[in-house]
Amino acid sequence: MKAIILYASKSGNTKKLADQMATQIGCEAVKITSTSTSATLNLEEYDLIFLGTGLYAGTPNEDIVKFLNGLNLKNPKQFALFITWGGAPRSDKMALGKLRAILEGKGQKVLAEHFAAYGGWKGILMKRGHPKPDEIAAAGEWAKGIMVKMEKS
Repeated sequence: MKAIILYASKSGNTKKLADQMATQIGCEAVKITSTSTSATLNLEEYDLIFLGTGLYAGTPNEDIVKFLNGLNLKNPKQFALFITWGGAPRSDKMALGKLRAILEGKGQKVLAEHFAAYGGWKGILMKRGHPKPDEIAAAGEWAKGIMVKMEKS
């Protein structure tokens, strides 16, 4: 099974998870920018796509949303979502729902299981030091577990 990790990260938090996941499962982690397209990344050659984003005011990174809206794949892929955020609890559910709706609207399959690293919320200040080393390690283990499950199915 061939996998790739796509992510968008403004502060570097999501990148930390993406890099650890890439190390654990032996694949490439690619940052999505405003100019990224499914054609430039040649996603047709992958079976599983890990897709990660930070959340900003409860919404996914705008580069990820733009990328997904322009997604044009001939064959459906499996997507596994992961996020980092610090904000109102449960704001992740809406953002994950938005990502899922875009992907499924384009005929893609989204795994029910996702990974989330929550940095908390204290008034207007997020906790510093997020994600913690144990969250980074857990992201790698999660990705490895997804690969094992997908290879068995």
